[in-house]
Amino acid sequence: MFQDTQTSVEIPRFVEEAHFSGNRIADAVDWLLARNDREIHCDIQGTHVQTKKDVRFRGKILKFKKGVRARWIAVLVEEDLRRRKTEELDFVLTVGGEKATNTDIAASEITLLNYLKRNLSDDLYYEGRDLQQAVKDVSKMKSSHQMKCTVWGKRASDRLPIMISGTIVAAEIEPAPILPEGYLEIRVKPEGTVGDPKIFRVIEPQFLFSTKSNPNLTVIAEKVYIQPFVWQEAPAFRNVLEARNLTVKIRSGKKLIENVSFAIKEGEMLAIIGESGAGKSTTIKALIGDIPSTGVARIAGIDSRQKKKVRYFFGYCPQDLSYMYETFTPLENIIAFGKQYDIPEWELIKRARQLLKDFNILEKGGNKTKELSGGQQRRVSIAIALVHRPKVLLMDEPTSGLDPDNRNELWHFLDYINQEYGTSIVVVTHYPAEAEFCDKVAVFMRGKSLVAFGSPTKLKESMPSRGFAVGIVLEEVNPKARKILEQVKGVQFVLQRGELLKVFTEEPLQVIAERCVAALKEKDIPVKIVKTKAVADMVDYYIAITRGLITGIIEK
Repeated sequence: MFQDTQTSVEIPRFVEEAHFSGNRIADAVDWLLARNDREIHCDIQGTHVQTKKDVRFRGKILKFKKGVRARWIAVLVEEDLRRRKTEELDFVLTVGGEKATNTDIAASEITLLNYLKRNLSDDLYYEGRDLQQAVKDVSKMKSSHQMKCTVWGKRASDRLPIMISGTIVAAEIEPAPILPEGYLEIRVKPEGTVGDPKIFRVIEPQFLFSTKSNPNLTVIAEKVYIQPFVWQEAPAFRNVLEARNLTVKIRSGKKLIENVSFAIKEGEMLAIIGESGAGKSTTIKALIGDIPSTGVARIAGIDSRQKKKVRYFFGYCPQDLSYMYETFTPLENIIAFGKQYDIPEWELIKRARQLLKDFNILEKGGNKTKELSGGQQRRVSIAIALVHRPKVLLMDEPTSGLDPDNRNELWHFLDYINQEYGTSIVVVTHYPAEAEFCDKVAVFMRGKSLVAFGSPTKLKESMPSRGFAVGIVLEEVNPKARKILEQVKGVQFVLQRGELLKVFTEEPLQVIAERCVAALKEKDIPVKIVKTKAVADMVDYYIAITRGLITGIIEK
């Protein structure tokens, strides 16, 4: 299990894994180059170049380089796997081959793991000699929020190692005798509450710093790690979305939902199903802090009542598409709505183009939104909700009004988003069959709020005979057949959908099948097919629980 920066994340079922010895660092970098757009994790074993001690750690690849002489991988450390930890490892380490001397780690073994997920990280890493490029990139961003920067290097006054971490207050390129030289100014707050903040100047290794600069506050950079959107970082969380005893009531005292409790982990898909007026949409609005509620509602570990903070971590797609500007193009719509998340316009344009490309509507990017088909408009709506890269995408009945083929296509599209971006998805739907696409299902009933929650498999297994039934297909529809079969000894209940009847029982299915066929034959009702082990689906489960034929379970 990897220790993620946000939470403990289990290794996914599907992973591409590659192993390299330290002297094959060039091959490892080639492997990374071929997967440049993927989020790659790693397990590194080797020797710390400075301390000469053995190390082992897991992390996420930040950057890699393959030059004529220099071959290295920069890693954001997520878990220190050393048995004995005599000193702390830097949280960003550079990894080279077995004989490397100009990196933090000389690797003996490199394991690279591709979870087939798109790399959505905005974090930036630079070598000290590339500081001028860092200055250009920071200047381009011009964010209204200060960016966090961590620098490892040497203090100019005595060349002793130093690490500073703070917010960038200036990024400039100034003239020099030979070539222009860049520098960053970083405001660093001292640990604890004692002392005033200090501003350090970060320079390139070849920088000839001015005598006006305080050498004690000047750092010759070796490694620079920049987090442009650090204000969007979530605290540590166990569940990406959580409701506990969530209750919403109106002024009259009537409760729209009461004591709703469920949670999903990061990367899971949740379907919320139920009849109209059961509280599905009310629950979603309470989860995003759109209406007052009591109890617990959290997204990415943040209380949903903290609306200014939590808005960065969810995207919401309403059922009605008319909220989009119909005379705007898809690109213009994404940018217009994306500005509320404090993302620079140039970054919004880049993300919007990528989303439209991924959603197969890039060629429609210049058309007016009103000229697009309903399915294309829905994709634009989803792109708007994803442009700030939320942890959770919430959708209110996105398939309402679509024909079965388009509904199925949209669900495959949502599955693509879930797998490609790693986004958790919550979908409110009145089609129980759609719950089969999801990892978890929440069932709501009018007047009772949440009556069942769990994986589709677990819910169906809570039915008689662990979700298996006797399946009987009649020659033609006969409304009397269900009542006849319900009178058969050992039958608990019967569900009928047209010519198909499913007979649920706790007794041996073969025995019940024989009894049912005999009972139908006695009433001259012809049978076409009999299956002694028919499998229940989510429609069967939903019908059974809403009719009171079974009791719902709440999976913890």
